[in-house]
Amino acid sequence: MAKVCFGMVMSLDGFVNDREGGMNKLYASFEPNEEINDIMARTGAVIFGRRTFDLADADSYAADYEFQVPIFVVTHHPPEKHPKENDQLTFTFVTDGVESAVRQAKEAAGEKDVLILGADVFRQALKAGLVEELQMAIAPIILGKGLRLFEQLEELEIDLEKIRTIETDKQVEIWYKVLQ
Repeated sequence: MAKVCFGMVMSLDGFVNDREGGMNKLYASFEPNEEINDIMARTGAVIFGRRTFDLADADSYAADYEFQVPIFVVTHHPPEKHPKENDQLTFTFVTDGVESAVRQAKEAAGEKDVLILGADVFRQALKAGLVEELQMAIAPIILGKGLRLFEQLEELEIDLEKIRTIETDKQVEIWYKVLQ
């Protein structure tokens, strides 16, 4: 059965983008590694929100995106023009909430995992109790301002169990199981 995971690179002070909304500073320390390659191979569907979808040219996903799997975009406003797809990468614009997106993505993923990308959709899924694992890469930078990943979760207290940790030359990556 598909497991629902969330992955993100964040600064040491908890930001997932800088004060201008950019992420380049965070990804400057990213180094591909065997663990990340395994996660990519085990991913059967991806969920993200409209803001994350809009970070790239919509038609470039079919040719350039690292996850060539069905993608589910949680949004109130689907694009007027449907983006290019291919035999593996398809788009479904989900307008009835993150629960529906997770249900559809799990069905599409089959035995593989569902990966959630994007802070807002992650927070929605976490509040709904739908996230089973977190993979947090900690970039060696303190940004001071930007978008904090764990904002708007003040009413939650969630216990985590560390599953594994890896270090690259430039950053640390920690995997947690979400205990409900």
